[in-house]
Amino acid sequence: MKLGPEYRRIWIGSASSNLADGVTFVALPLLAAAITRDPLAIAALSVAYTAPRLLTVLGIGVLVDRVDRRRLLYLANFSRAAVFAALTALVAADAAPMAALYAVYAFMGIVETISDSTAVAVLPQAVAPAGLDRANSQIAGTQSLVDEFIGPPLGGFLFGLAVFAPSLLTVGAFLLAGAAYWRLRQDYSAAPGSTGVRPTGGIRRQIREGAAWAVGHPIVRTLIIIGALASTGYMIPFSYLVLYARDVLGLDAAGYGLLLSFSAVGGLLGSFTASRIRRAIGYGWTITAALLAGAAAFAVIACTTNVWVVAGALAVYIGHSVVWNIMAASLRQQLTPADLMGRVGAVGRLAGLLGLTLGAVLGGVLATAFGLRAPFGFAAVFFTAAALLALSAMGHFRAWEHAGAAEPASRPVTPP
Repeated sequence: MKLGPEYRRIWIGSASSNLADGVTFVALPLLAAAITRDPLAIAALSVAYTAPRLLTVLGIGVLVDRVDRRRLLYLANFSRAAVFAALTALVAADAAPMAALYAVYAFMGIVETISDSTAVAVLPQAVAPAGLDRANSQIAGTQSLVDEFIGPPLGGFLFGLAVFAPSLLTVGAFLLAGAAYWRLRQDYSAAPGSTGVRPTGGIRRQIREGAAWAVGHPIVRTLIIIGALASTGYMIPFSYLVLYARDVLGLDAAGYGLLLSFSAVGGLLGSFTASRIRRAIGYGWTITAALLAGAAAFAVIACTTNVWVVAGALAVYIGHSVVWNIMAASLRQQLTPADLMGRVGAVGRLAGLLGLTLGAVLGGVLATAFGLRAPFGFAAVFFTAAALLALSAMGHFRAWEHAGAAEPASRPVTPP
């Protein structure tokens, strides 16, 4: 089944923006570590990234359901290019304090939420339901390749050459992403769903409508709670990972980038196998197995300082993350009516952002109190809890798949 030229433009936009994300994922923490050695100050970058998103994510969901989604995509990427152009100038002038990094993280968090929410809503408008697993797998595989395999070592290498070089590359990548989304040809205005009525009324009323539907649907509700638990577990160690790599594993900037690059192998394998695993054992068991793999990976890291074992465990973790995200995205896109896509997605993102914020705070506190290794064990507990929740909802997953799947739930749904 061919996915079509519109999908290719979406894929190019996603690949380009994820390359920028992969470079900045390494370069900005390295820049922060050059300014301060305080774990709490560095973990605060994650708080600066997630806290503004918490305040805006529900309103962004309404925005995605009301305006031209194509325009949101290209404006989000062009604006990110502008911000990183300003950051490049500050870094080149040796005038980039931690306050500037906090401001960049805050702005990027909001704009990335707009871009990611819109991209999820656009994909089912460009691709038929039967092609969503394949499309999400390809996008996830490309994301693993450029965001985690190419971007991190490239970011570390460029940082070693010149501190401003990673930001300069990021400007070009976001410009390319904006241009790809600019070239979309279909009408991507927020489409009416099963009611045939476009969103009306006040923002609060629209937010409540999306939240009520999300809470009332047993599978979507389960995915949202799992996402919150997994986000907390992820951010606990990743909020200070650059310090862990340097002080526990003894890696320099290039080594840190290579560590993340190696872990991306797991992401590539996850993207290639996710659909096959799902066809063999179904959505519910695939999600449960993936979450258990994530828990096991972090438990292993908590027990060793061998860099090769850590790299292998991180690869398993990234593989689990890709499989989980593909399954969750495909399920939400098939279950959610088109005119609720932005708002229901916003509810899920809000839960995830709350988890990221909590995880960032816990990461800094736990690393300060127990050292840089112990928080990985705490994170494993969150993934185990998420796996148990998926297991408890197995009946809902199986009932939906046996009923034929790919059929959006009716609306409205009254929350229990």
